[in-house]
Amino acid sequence: MPSSSRRRRRRRSRKDPPPAAPLHEHETTTRNWAALPRDVQWALFSRLPQADILRGAGLACASWRRTAVDEPLLWRHINIASQEDDEAKDVPARRMAMARAAVDRAGGGCESYRGPADPSFLAYLAARSPSLRGLEVTSRLYLPDSFVGKVIAKLPMLERLVLRRGLVVKATLRALMEHCPRLELLHAGGCYMMEAMGSRMRARLETTIKDLALPPLSGGGCSFCSARATRIAEEEDD
Repeated sequence: MPSSSRRRRRRRSRKDPPPAAPLHEHETTTRNWAALPRDVQWALFSRLPQADILRGAGLACASWRRTAVDEPLLWRHINIASQEDDEAKDVPARRMAMARAAVDRAGGGCESYRGPADPSFLAYLAARSPSLRGLEVTSRLYLPDSFVGKVIAKLPMLERLVLRRGLVVKATLRALMEHCPRLELLHAGGCYMMEAMGSRMRARLETTIKDLALPPLSGGGCSFCSARATRIAEEEDD
């Protein structure tokens, strides 16, 4: 009579061997990201911050660069605003180069821009964006009288203008009323003015622009000087 140990060995031998692990479990899966279809690349890029595309994502390979450069719809609404815009006194040259590159990629179809700007860039933007409807300057800005014609006169479609910081002159406000008949929103409350504004000009602005936040008159002068500036503004008001 076979012993109990022999019977146990016989039972173990009758069991089926465990199935072999599939080969694919031991293989490493690799993806060729450059081979993604163009529409999939576009969908990925549309979810990335545009500053990241300009800084590096669009340079990963030739396929990705073509999508980043040759798809104007990606750049119809440009937003490259950064926290450093609020802190910097002057806009770094690299930031302005990035802004110009974004405008170039829009291929003339830019409809809104949000980010840093200086007078030279605004002239560049206006000359290449005839359909611009929204403009928000997130850096300190002063637009000299000599740039008013180069910028505002070329933005007849402008509907929204936000100026975060800087100096606003009356020539700019006059040009906005004259050349931007669609303007519905002007927010410049964070800026300042060195010139007093007459009551007729203020009334025209309030009548023309629905959502209006004008910059305050810069303080620092004596009350006599302020009163005199206001009187002159009323006499020269238009």
